[in-house]
Amino acid sequence: MSASTKIRRLTRLLESPDAIVWCINHADELVFVSAGCAAWLGVDGETLIGRKSKAGTPVSGSTEDSIAASLSPPPGFRRRGTATLKIHPLAGNGLRAVSREVRYVRVGDRETGFTLGVASDFEDRQVESDIQDAVATRQRLDLWRQRNSGLSLALLSGSSIEAKRLRRKIGIACSVRTHVGLFQPNGGGADLLALHIHHQSAPGEPLIQLDGPLLDPELLITALTPLLNHLNASDESRGSVLCKQIDYTSIATQQQLWTILESFQDRLRLLTVAGLSPFIINREQQLQSESSEGLNSGVLCNQLSDLIDTVQISCSPLSNRIEDLQAMATALMARYSTQHKTTAEYLSRPALDSLVNYPWPNNFVELQEAMDHASQNASGESIQVEHLPLSIRSYRPPLPHPPKKRRSLDQLIQKYEDSLLNEAMIAANNNRAEAARSLGISRSRLLRKLEQMEAKLPEGGETTNELQR
Repeated sequence: MSASTKIRRLTRLLESPDAIVWCINHADELVFVSAGCAAWLGVDGETLIGRKSKAGTPVSGSTEDSIAASLSPPPGFRRRGTATLKIHPLAGNGLRAVSREVRYVRVGDRETGFTLGVASDFEDRQVESDIQDAVATRQRLDLWRQRNSGLSLALLSGSSIEAKRLRRKIGIACSVRTHVGLFQPNGGGADLLALHIHHQSAPGEPLIQLDGPLLDPELLITALTPLLNHLNASDESRGSVLCKQIDYTSIATQQQLWTILESFQDRLRLLTVAGLSPFIINREQQLQSESSEGLNSGVLCNQLSDLIDTVQISCSPLSNRIEDLQAMATALMARYSTQHKTTAEYLSRPALDSLVNYPWPNNFVELQEAMDHASQNASGESIQVEHLPLSIRSYRPPLPHPPKKRRSLDQLIQKYEDSLLNEAMIAANNNRAEAARSLGISRSRLLRKLEQMEAKLPEGGETTNELQR
């Protein structure tokens, strides 16, 4: 039988409506999609050919790109050469396709081979625990990306209450062009969120970024001149200003910025980033501060506060989002992977434990730097503890203070009384009558107290007066 006849038979099998098969080449591109697979996804298979099928590929506005990315093999596949993953990709009609178990098999070597994906029912999976965790995290991230295609920042990943609340507020800010105030702890990542909001709510609109602590009123005008010229050129022109650390800008500069915003009304939009709890000063306090040209420390004038009051977004410290750490770290790692900065695909459990135990004083920015460092150091498919920065892998939580022994009031009073009796007996040279007079009690009462002390001593013990008898 000729080779061409065998190929035709194989082709007929693959083109069967029941065969859900696709092929990914060594460059992570789809090169074959069976008719059964196209029917499952609800798209024309030809539209998927040549698209990237790699975990973490940035999701564009194209549905086909999202579908192709969701067909990629899971973490651990590069080393094992075979893997199974339950996927629920986005279908061509905008809904999700029926979930299916997919077996991935590598054919050939890593550099020039290809990967086959076959959807069916498999019950023979035995997966390492680390990889199983990574696959579950990957599935949650893929599902989250499909539901929030416009919110692809790693900072927004996770399933905690704080993450869900942050996503809702960011979604509102992205849906309308208005003034926005973002509040964050040190290194909270609000700068990234502000840029994301701008690009989503006003795509193509010019943006000027300002560093608040470096500005005075004159420098503010100079920095805004290109944008002001743009706005003055046409009544239809619009623009935005992003002022970072605005609460560390002088009051005079804040007042100047507010005056400029008022002169252009809705055509000039303000995005601000400030600390978690800036102090808002009123008009009287502001007038008292106008003579000072020094920098403020966490102070915001009430005019700007009122302006950004419509949409205010607060970023929680990373220590309050411990359950989101694995999702955020995986999202960052996937981004580095698509940029060919790392071969790592998942975090080992010891590495994840180190991330969870660390207090993250610089929050999301520190997590970014840590994952960048670990991704560059990792030579395999997983990030281990030794790949993390020294400050994280060497951190040890402080030991809890041992609980103090609780003693009742009666015990404390009895101990104090015993010490007074001992001191009185020593001072009286063991003369009981004299000791009783110094304590202001009768001799018989003193004797009863001494007998009680002697009864509490262990067998063979001696009271103070017996030692000096």
